[in-house]
Amino acid sequence: MSNISKLEEIFEIVKSLSSTLELDAVLKRIGDAAELLTNSQASSIMVVDDDKQHLYFRVASGEKVAILKKMKVKIGEGIAGNVALTKKSEIINDVAKDPRFAGRFDQQSGFKTRNILAAPMVVGENQELVGVAEVLNKKDNAEYTLEDQKLLESLSGLAAVSIMNAKFNENQRNFFVHITEILVSAIETVRPKFKGRYWKMTQLATLIAKSLGMDSRSDSYKDIYFGTLLHDIGYLSSKLRTAMENATDIIKQAEIERTHVIEAYEMLEKIHLLKSISLIVKHHHENYDGTGYPDGLKGENIPLGSRIINICETVENLRCAGSDDEKVLKQLELLSGTFFDPSLVKIVKEIFEGMILNVD
Repeated sequence: MSNISKLEEIFEIVKSLSSTLELDAVLKRIGDAAELLTNSQASSIMVVDDDKQHLYFRVASGEKVAILKKMKVKIGEGIAGNVALTKKSEIINDVAKDPRFAGRFDQQSGFKTRNILAAPMVVGENQELVGVAEVLNKKDNAEYTLEDQKLLESLSGLAAVSIMNAKFNENQRNFFVHITEILVSAIETVRPKFKGRYWKMTQLATLIAKSLGMDSRSDSYKDIYFGTLLHDIGYLSSKLRTAMENATDIIKQAEIERTHVIEAYEMLEKIHLLKSISLIVKHHHENYDGTGYPDGLKGENIPLGSRIINICETVENLRCAGSDDEKVLKQLELLSGTFFDPSLVKIVKEIFEGMILNVD
């Protein structure tokens, strides 16, 4: 492979690494690229364990990857462990002459190692260790060179940043999902008669989204998922609760209650991670014929997510009131074109008739 080709390959790797946030996908691309750029038979990516004392195999090529993934390398021991400790790359062109090479991984995997090139994956000014990238057995019985070392070091640097980004994204997603669960529980606390309703609504909403061809990984699908779960978050507003408690009559209380969509919008619009669902939540009480609130939007001027939440909320309200699926569908069809988007009513009917939804 020429130097120009290698640079082009690295450029493509950079683009691909930045295009995915799934850690295993990132590491698989790193391993494949390392083998290609150094003309090697195999590769492995070891990542620092949570105990900070060991490396474990996250990605490795070969038939017995599952065995390797159960094994760990103590930092400071063996070739990879030493590279992790010193944070310096090493070329071992004859492992039989290196006393650090015990060969236990070869015994477990059935792979016969001849030579190794290992590079640390580090990030930041303090060179925080992320892991170690290895390539094994340069093809044609050749030896690893300083050029190979520089290539693997460059790739390892890119890999380290990508791994940290992927881990951050995983942690962020985990945090986001659990915070959402906490918020839904809080909403159910102030609206106890609706306990469990938000999850049932979301099940139906996501079925509708899939019926419309949305990919579950798309932003639009996620907005519908989280928008449905959090559409009543406005009820957590202390201002709203105080105003409703001080309302002098039922009519005034109902008038104040309508402002929960504005309260929800103002809460969500300020949070970057939730901003994309703020308009969906704000308009979930708009009716297809323009008679809803808060802005009297009509038809397709109402956000699709809002139209979906509106119909899902009605389904669950009717079910909570004791209606079976047949009665629910009759009510939806009666209000099709006035309260609800006719195309969504049709989808809900197909879902019910297909018995895709089966919620007690």
